[in-house]
Amino acid sequence: MRSHLTSSLLLVVSLLACSCVRTVTGKDVDAGDQPLPIEITVEPADQSLVIDNDVAATGTYKAIGKFPDGTTADISDRVGFALADGTLGSFVGPDLTSTLDKGGRTRVTATLGGVEGSTGIVLVLKKRYSDPSSTGLPADPTGPFSGTPDAARAPDVVYPNDGVLLPPNLRILEFHFRPGTGNTLFEIAFENALIDLKIYARCSLPMNGGCIYTPDSKVWQWIAETNRGGEELAVRTRGTDDAGTGVGTSTDVKLTFGLDDVKGGIYYWKAGGGATSESAIMRYDFGSVTQTTAERFVGPDQASGKCVGCHALSRDGTKLVAAAGGWDVEDSLFVDVESATRTATPAKTAFASWNPDGTKYVGVYAFAGTPSHDLMVFDGETGAQTGVIAVGATAARSTSHPDWSADGSSIAFVRAGQAHESGVNNQRFYQGAIEVVKQAGGTFGTAETIVPALAGRNRYYPAFSPDSKLLAFNESTCPTGTAHIDCNADSDPTATVYVVKPEAGAAPIALARANAPGKTDTRTALTNSWPKWAPFESQRTTTAGSRLVWMTFSSSRNFGLRTPPAGASGESASGTLLWMVAIDPERAVNGLDPSYPAFALPFQDVTSSNHIAQWTKEIIELQ
Repeated sequence: MRSHLTSSLLLVVSLLACSCVRTVTGKDVDAGDQPLPIEITVEPADQSLVIDNDVAATGTYKAIGKFPDGTTADISDRVGFALADGTLGSFVGPDLTSTLDKGGRTRVTATLGGVEGSTGIVLVLKKRYSDPSSTGLPADPTGPFSGTPDAARAPDVVYPNDGVLLPPNLRILEFHFRPGTGNTLFEIAFENALIDLKIYARCSLPMNGGCIYTPDSKVWQWIAETNRGGEELAVRTRGTDDAGTGVGTSTDVKLTFGLDDVKGGIYYWKAGGGATSESAIMRYDFGSVTQTTAERFVGPDQASGKCVGCHALSRDGTKLVAAAGGWDVEDSLFVDVESATRTATPAKTAFASWNPDGTKYVGVYAFAGTPSHDLMVFDGETGAQTGVIAVGATAARSTSHPDWSADGSSIAFVRAGQAHESGVNNQRFYQGAIEVVKQAGGTFGTAETIVPALAGRNRYYPAFSPDSKLLAFNESTCPTGTAHIDCNADSDPTATVYVVKPEAGAAPIALARANAPGKTDTRTALTNSWPKWAPFESQRTTTAGSRLVWMTFSSSRNFGLRTPPAGASGESASGTLLWMVAIDPERAVNGLDPSYPAFALPFQDVTSSNHIAQWTKEIIELQ
């Protein structure tokens, strides 16, 4: 009897199990003994839903299955519904609930028995937000903006530059605008097909006749994550007073975001001024989610009181070599980054660059007592000189500014065409040419000229792109001939940035958009100097194969409403800040300007003159 009952129960359980239907969110389901569709259509098709402030967008979907016999049926209770981009929301059965902090485009999928159907969906993020740093806002700050349009009250957005491309993990970006006549209340709008965001603010940070607004972390997430790798975002400012007497509207400024975060760390030279007057090597970790300002890494106290300036980092971020003691290099400082061990090495180098694995670096030294005007090779563990790469350099035509390619095959350098009037040195020279020496079978061959010397010009600061297929370099112009302080390769006002393929006869391409002045600049000579590449290539959009690389350089241009800092050591010339620019390498391959407009790096001390933004793959913390 027990055996018969057990068999009957097993049969019932088996039948129940065979006929049950499971709906698993985002996954295929067990179709049981029911027929499987050959096609699935998802309804409604291609709809747009709005996330309204703190109210999630919701919707109910239906899956229609088509079967082998030509019939159709509602199979919504059998399929697994999901969003292709799960960060935008989730399903419970056929019911969708969006997230609250991100809009975007994605697809709704319905899957059953290995068959999938889908439809598009646009989630629009709509937010109205009062800036926490603004005090005394009206109870309903939207009300006054229903007033009569008045063109005479129009604000003017002057930073960032129109067309700028930004990394989504920049996290801090200032928006500068002139307020317009009579305006005390402002609406800062960010709009495109994915976002409708309006911020209400006062002029909480006045600056040189205008206002600076900095989005908080919430606002940055809304605009950056919604538009990561996407379309242009329009930024505009409207101004009025609390009574809504009249409303002025600015012209739009457009910006876009890359798909991928910037990775790596940056070490730069703070030349003095700012919060402290000393010079130092500062550093910032782009991979950090908490760091907002650069930290001091090496200063005069680690170099017997001497100024620490020109420096080079190994690509893995573990070792640093820097010149100490001013432009004539009294010492070379060799630093183990992880242990913070800092030692002076008798093997001096004014400028240096590391090979890919950090086992050696190449350097130059064209001052009194130099052992060679050629490229010198140094041991990556001790800093001792181990060899020379002969390129035919002389005291009159010395080498400078070496850069070792990321693939290890080439070293770019400058060959000075004319010595400085005070004698040969690496920092100041004229009529430089960009040359490359290539390695084959472990031996470097004959140097090849990439960008030749030219009367009235100086070419210098070469730097390889992360794929080693482009060289960035500087060119400056001598206003009165071949020897002038404005073209001696040392903070030249006329310095501009170019890129070129590292091939003889390749045509240099000016980075016109990166070199261009901003809206508040009255000068065109902006000291766009020291180009350096971030170490990784990233993806520009969600389209496979879209490429993007990042470059930093120093410039004396205005940072929107902020004027450049004073020059170091009481110099009359303006100091420089660090700027960053997106580069499309495919455009460079096709001979086109590959640059976007530049933006100021937000973590630097803007009251200090900053230079030489050297990159590493990661920031190594002290142990």
